[in-house]
Amino acid sequence: MNGPVQLRRPTLRTRLLLYGGLPLVCLAALLWAYYGGTALRTVVSPEMDWVHPDSQREFGLLENLQNILLAAIAVVALMGVRRKASRAERIALVVFGVGAIFMLLEETDYGLQYLESDAPYNLHRLGYTEAALMHAAHFGLLTFFGAFAIVCAESKRPVLRYLAPDRFSVLTILILTAAWELALRLGANDVGSLRGNEIEFAELGVYYLVLLYAIDMVFWRTYRVER
Repeated sequence: MNGPVQLRRPTLRTRLLLYGGLPLVCLAALLWAYYGGTALRTVVSPEMDWVHPDSQREFGLLENLQNILLAAIAVVALMGVRRKASRAERIALVVFGVGAIFMLLEETDYGLQYLESDAPYNLHRLGYTEAALMHAAHFGLLTFFGAFAIVCAESKRPVLRYLAPDRFSVLTILILTAAWELALRLGANDVGSLRGNEIEFAELGVYYLVLLYAIDMVFWRTYRVER
């Protein structure tokens, strides 16, 4: 792309692997391990009598993969603060990193899940905020990684081109949406620790997509101010 936006993205095959193949294989494997009647079910999301039912899944592979991705997002954002020359970019990456740390604290109940067995406490699980946040997240995900990625990829405005996610993000959205729908169907009669929280599979895909976007912004694209 000519102008101030410089892109150094991987090859088409690599992008297909990153945005399509990897999330597809990982989510399919987790769904099979949990709902396929395998011994790995309790690895994905354990059932422990001494832990509050709403916290049992926090000790499983699915939730902890989410935590790893959130930590990775924060690390990449911090690396971007050191790499980027623009003050605006550095400020944006600081906000991005702080947001990832906040979400990590929310996902781990601010560390309390490892210290006590009572019901979890965090802002996104409060009854009056959970539904609103879920709808807002869905709208933001579809708007930014879907419509914005497609419409603004070839925009005449360099800033929009710079901010637009890779158009292959749409592929990841389709995969995580399908994983969520499949989890809902498979979990309809399931009474395990993920009962009512089948969205956790989609959340893993969302955090992975955000990590890819962070990597793209920090390592694969540059915005040079023309003077």
